[in-house]
Amino acid sequence: MYIPIFIISLFNKKTREFFKKRLFQDPENRNFLEKEEKAVFIHMSSVGEFNLSKELIEKLLEKKEKIIISVMTDTGKEAVTKAYGNNKNIKIIFFPLDDYFMLRKVYKNFSVKKTVIIETEIWPNLYQTAEKYSELYIINGRLTEKNMKTYRKIKPLIKKTLNKVKKIMIQSEEDKERYLDLGVKKEKIYVFKNLKYSIKYEILSEKEKKELLDNYTINGRKIIVCGSTRPGEEKIWIEVFKEININSVYQLIIVPRHLDRISEIADEIKQTFGEENFSLLSENKKNDIILVDKMGMLRDFYQLADFVFVGGTLVNIGGHSILEPLYYGKMPIIGEYYQNIEEIVKEAKKMKFIKIVKNKNEITEYLKKSEIIDTSDFFKKNDEIDKILKELYGD
Repeated sequence: MYIPIFIISLFNKKTREFFKKRLFQDPENRNFLEKEEKAVFIHMSSVGEFNLSKELIEKLLEKKEKIIISVMTDTGKEAVTKAYGNNKNIKIIFFPLDDYFMLRKVYKNFSVKKTVIIETEIWPNLYQTAEKYSELYIINGRLTEKNMKTYRKIKPLIKKTLNKVKKIMIQSEEDKERYLDLGVKKEKIYVFKNLKYSIKYEILSEKEKKELLDNYTINGRKIIVCGSTRPGEEKIWIEVFKEININSVYQLIIVPRHLDRISEIADEIKQTFGEENFSLLSENKKNDIILVDKMGMLRDFYQLADFVFVGGTLVNIGGHSILEPLYYGKMPIIGEYYQNIEEIVKEAKKMKFIKIVKNKNEITEYLKKSEIIDTSDFFKKNDEIDKILKELYGD
């Protein structure tokens, strides 16, 4: 395993750093556990899975558990460290890339008693080690059709690996069928509501909200926020805005998925509106169109919006999260490409809390109706975390 990694690392500093952090870290106990204490090991891929796990982590801390959090990505490690870096009951490590010897060291050093996988990261050595030294659980498990194409090719290995899990708590009946298709024993599978419905997002204070409104929005205008936009989507919304804003009724705020496209999007806006009708957020001035060139602002602007479009859906990306606008009471407008968020879209459709459009004309027609719907009820209180804890602890 290490020979090809060593060869690749010789030529690429970034790759060298990636493997060094994960395979040559020092997961020592060093007074983390008192005598006879055992830890709960939680593995997640990145920031998204961490956000899903926050309430579970808090509940485990209430139970006085010591927790090892394993993450795959640098951004995931940063997010967990920001939230729990100073908590003496939590140790944060990089996932050691399914290296059996490093995993065994972690499990022995920290006397791991329970292992929790968030969603479905299938690592044969992790599952083998976790089963040997602890009880192994999958929480919020899911399998996409894309995953299934790969897993079916190596079904004997996947079947053997997944059946090491004591309980698999999954998101939907469709996921249940996929697990069964891979040969997982039926009695191991439990269907729960998606943990995404348990997320609690930060809400702006009245002062913060007023400051944003005063600094960037035009009084009396209906605010359209286009979030996580992808190439091709901004052009559609620029054309829509040109058609509907003849009487200066609307303001358009575009928050692209990737900030390295700011210049490209700015050029598209200038071609239609010239320079005088749009501003970058960093310019700190009001305008018909504002292009957000700063990270971490999307949720704030969702809270100001009258209408929200969620990107990656008018072009074939598969869709980005619609949960934030729903949480803030804003009905998301999306295109027809939502395969990555299908289960949540299905739930929103049941409650008539989503608008699916095919093209520019349908967007324009919908906006002209000015139908503003409060979607706050989508996040009505649920007790999924408490149900999951009962499965983990049997109480």
